[in-house]
Amino acid sequence: MLDVASGRGAVLFPCAEQVGQTGEVVGVDLADEMVRATNAEASQRGIAGRVQVMDAEHLDFADATFDRVLCGFGIMFFPDQLRALGEFRRVMKCGGRLAVSTWRVSQTSEIEAAMAELGMHRAKQPGWITEPDDLSKLLMTAGFTDVFVKVDSHSFRYADVEEYWRQARGTGMRRILDELNAADAERLRGALTRRVSPERPKEFYSTSTALIAVGCC
Repeated sequence: MLDVASGRGAVLFPCAEQVGQTGEVVGVDLADEMVRATNAEASQRGIAGRVQVMDAEHLDFADATFDRVLCGFGIMFFPDQLRALGEFRRVMKCGGRLAVSTWRVSQTSEIEAAMAELGMHRAKQPGWITEPDDLSKLLMTAGFTDVFVKVDSHSFRYADVEEYWRQARGTGMRRILDELNAADAERLRGALTRRVSPERPKEFYSTSTALIAVGCC
């Protein structure tokens, strides 16, 4: 099983537990620091799966290596999505299965809304996919068959704004938040607090919606 754009192991770790001792899980990610952190956590957990530094558009694996290729919330960041999906197909065995996911409403939507209120414009990635038909067409154009896309929503509970902020820094939003100067970061935190908990300064809920697609090689 190959996990592309592994990040901090949200897909890799449960997959490693699923395949057990009879299977093998390999992860790839473009960020060196992310790879080191995820491998360190895998060691602490006693998980055999490991992540390598690799570009999703240039996978350094032989043809027909994997039974499954997964990509959790990563495809929207690839400069050439069709090239990456072509690489996914190349390294999959005949009859292999693909699963990818994208955000329709992301886990950082509250921060994005607060930034908009403050005039801190943040454009979506050019490859952001929010419609089921668009994701289905992309996979079929890449040559996958029996494509099915499911829309799934989930409400997340956060103990406070600080927990939400930390979660956001574990996503593609991290670079944007870390580039804010101290004054703008404080303004954004204030706007976020007013937005999610205007009367109660502690816990709040935020609903995210994902597109989850599967297909065959």
